[in-house]
Amino acid sequence: MLNMDILSGKLDERGKFIIPEDQKHINIDVGLAGEAPHSAIWLSENDDRFVIGIEPLSYHWRMLKDFEKSKSIRPYPTNFKIIQLDEGVVKLNHKVVCEIGNRFCGIQCAIDDVKELSWEKFYMMDPTDGASGSSSLLKPSEKHPHFIESIVQTPVISLEAILDHVDWERFSFIEHIKTDCEGKDYEAVRSIGKYLDRIVFITSELSEDNIDHWEEQSDGWDLYHLLIANGYKIFKVIGADVIFANMKLLESLDKDTLDNLRCHVHHEVDLSAPDPQVVVQPLLEERK
Repeated sequence: MLNMDILSGKLDERGKFIIPEDQKHINIDVGLAGEAPHSAIWLSENDDRFVIGIEPLSYHWRMLKDFEKSKSIRPYPTNFKIIQLDEGVVKLNHKVVCEIGNRFCGIQCAIDDVKELSWEKFYMMDPTDGASGSSSLLKPSEKHPHFIESIVQTPVISLEAILDHVDWERFSFIEHIKTDCEGKDYEAVRSIGKYLDRIVFITSELSEDNIDHWEEQSDGWDLYHLLIANGYKIFKVIGADVIFANMKLLESLDKDTLDNLRCHVHHEVDLSAPDPQVVVQPLLEERK
């Protein structure tokens, strides 16, 4: 179990995440950047989803709290939903879409496949034109299109260490984990460890556009082979995001649980959610 300041006030006396009783599912958003569009989708499309959001940069947390007061170089987003924590709301083009309430838990750290908490260098890229979203634990190579703004120290933990604090007697699985770790997605997913069979959907950024942007960057095929070997299959590709579905887990769920599953993801242009029935519908038919 983790015992550190980054989880201060987020755990109950048993060391489990404090989650309202009316929340049915947990989603985890790794790499919020300054807008957290995936978290915003999850929180606004359903009122019974609890979101754990993970982001290392203070620069991004200022934007997540109050974009307009953050003095961000990035223009205010107008074509997708964002979270604004100071107001406790999700917004779209300055207008409130829904209240967040106590359905969001933010953790300021980076994720890697580490055995215990460590502090590591984090390369913050020049924030001009939104390039801070390409910041990473990995040192950028000469092929990276942006330059280093600063190097900061950040706490680094594994997803397994975070998942240790889920009340597994109450939640039998995690509905969705999304990673956007700029060259570190394979390590982030691998860090799920012993809980890999308890995740329904995993969405990771696997883009050929950023190949060789970082030194010691892992191969996207490593992530693919890891998930396929553990019973997942690709069920949707949207832009650079590849969505994997845990078929072993889906096949074990009853009809009511399957019917309640959602696989909402953010896309730069298309805000509509991909249809999870591509995978789920055949299973529902079997259970009629």
